[in-house]
Amino acid sequence: MPDDVSTLEERLGYLFRNRELLLSALTHPSFAYESHDKKADNQRLEFLGDAVLQLIVSETLYTLKSEAAEGEMTRMRANLVCEPTLTRIAHTLDLGAFLRLGHGEQMTGGRDNPSNLSDALEAVFGAIYLDGGLGAVDAVISKLFSPYVELALGGRLHYDHKSLLYEWAQSDKGRDVEFKLLDMTGPEHDRQFTVGLFVEGKLINNGTGKTKKAAEQDASRRFFEDVRKD
Repeated sequence: MPDDVSTLEERLGYLFRNRELLLSALTHPSFAYESHDKKADNQRLEFLGDAVLQLIVSETLYTLKSEAAEGEMTRMRANLVCEPTLTRIAHTLDLGAFLRLGHGEQMTGGRDNPSNLSDALEAVFGAIYLDGGLGAVDAVISKLFSPYVELALGGRLHYDHKSLLYEWAQSDKGRDVEFKLLDMTGPEHDRQFTVGLFVEGKLINNGTGKTKKAAEQDASRRFFEDVRKD
């Protein structure tokens, strides 16, 4: 990791008064563990940053989409604050180059791991909030998320959640992922399929849709929404 994080600050458009906050945001738990300082990782900042991001995106959608119902805004927010969007933004910042990783994590491609990148980005948001307040982090998030907000407002921000789920499974120790048809209702011309998403043989959630593929996508989307809540 470069010692000088001024390049990252320039890309963020924010200069830290307390750079230790930024360094903490960039510290993966594996680095903290190997340094025998488990309190120095970015997990607490990620928890805070997630809440700040949810608030700012919610307010943005509430303001810009005044005619939208709660359910529609919830779906748009889910696509905006999900791991794929966060990972894409992290890549635009080249955030992986600045991560502080343990040796094992670095050797197994941790700088490109979507979970590491999305967690670190949220931790950076938490750090900016603590360092400069809500106005400062609002300005940074608004700038970084602006293209994705435009796509979401136009109904054009979509992800192949099923493919992303399989990518997650392979990157997370090759976990076994399987979909099983649980129910099929309605007449032939108007079927409603319900599938179960099983990870390592355990039912994680259900998805519904007019086709089995649509139901599998729905279950995959719900999986990532649940992950962001945890």
